[in-house]
Amino acid sequence: MPRARREREERPDEPGFTRRVQRTGSSSLSITLPKAWTDSMNLQTGDTLRFRDLGEGRLEISPARAGTSSDRRQRLLRIDASGAPPKLLARLLIGAYITGQDQILVTARSGLTAEQRQEVRRTVAHVLGMTVVEEESGAVEVQNFVDPGKYPFHRLMSQVVRILRTELAACRTALSGGGRAALQQLGPMEDEVDRFYLLMVRQLLLSSDDFQVARDIGVESHHFQIGYRLVAKVLEVTGDLASGVARELGDNLTGLQRLPKTATADLLALVERVDEMLERTMDAFTQLSVVDANASLNDIEEALSANSTLGDLLARRISDRRVAVAAQRVVSNLLMTLEMLVIINEVTINRSVEPETVAKTDRKVSMASRERTPPGN
Repeated sequence: MPRARREREERPDEPGFTRRVQRTGSSSLSITLPKAWTDSMNLQTGDTLRFRDLGEGRLEISPARAGTSSDRRQRLLRIDASGAPPKLLARLLIGAYITGQDQILVTARSGLTAEQRQEVRRTVAHVLGMTVVEEESGAVEVQNFVDPGKYPFHRLMSQVVRILRTELAACRTALSGGGRAALQQLGPMEDEVDRFYLLMVRQLLLSSDDFQVARDIGVESHHFQIGYRLVAKVLEVTGDLASGVARELGDNLTGLQRLPKTATADLLALVERVDEMLERTMDAFTQLSVVDANASLNDIEEALSANSTLGDLLARRISDRRVAVAAQRVVSNLLMTLEMLVIINEVTINRSVEPETVAKTDRKVSMASRERTPPGN
């Protein structure tokens, strides 16, 4: 092939660069691979490639290397914290974690301040697998020891859902006449949801660059990776909302327990409705059932409409201003949780018509519930 034509076809900076199909032998067809890609993948003669049909005429190519995700090359990031404004260092550490950096070296031209060292230690303490491994006068080295392929994504997601349902159960117990003991145990649960969220995002971002990680965690499609990240964020926000309900109940439990029985029953019914819809929504997502997701959407819409004025109604029946505001906040957080679940059900329905999904079903969308298996597996 003339050099000028080869250069035109190989320029990866141009969207959709092309290759000519060549005939090899009497019946086989072949193409060459872009040099920039083979170099970045460190491919050698004799290496094996994996081909995956994504449907709609698309083919995914990736190195079919032996080993696990733990064999990947370690990543080192240097952060110069000189003159860093408040909270930026912590946010950079979190960003480095979720984008897959394994080693992080924090330095400053004039040495790290005591506040910066404390900021590093405080951030690391709230992240799964992150540890300060060395600390000197001018630098702090942080290492992440989590194997990204060790935890299947759907298991982490299920654990978060279990934590959320435990929080809702504690709120229900408190409203039903229980004490503050159950609510006081929810603080660590909120931190756990945040830790799981960061780990899930880290896994998804690593899987987008490393096919072995994607295989290990069960999220092989780029489309599924995007949907999973959205679901992970929704669950994290739901955790914040559930924790907000628990705090309001804990701070105002005596006043809220003195509400008329009908008002208490309304609050309890809403908490139970949120718990039910959380379970149904995640079951539909896990089973990739468009029928169940659609039913959940319809029921959520009905619940939102039926309870849209509940907060104001409760507030008018409570003479104590502080307790009235607390009741409004409890209702508001519960309704916002239902709105979060709308997003997950919409992801479920959209996933059922994505190219990777319909390619496996002769381009048909089933109206029946599927077996309980993670999407994308």
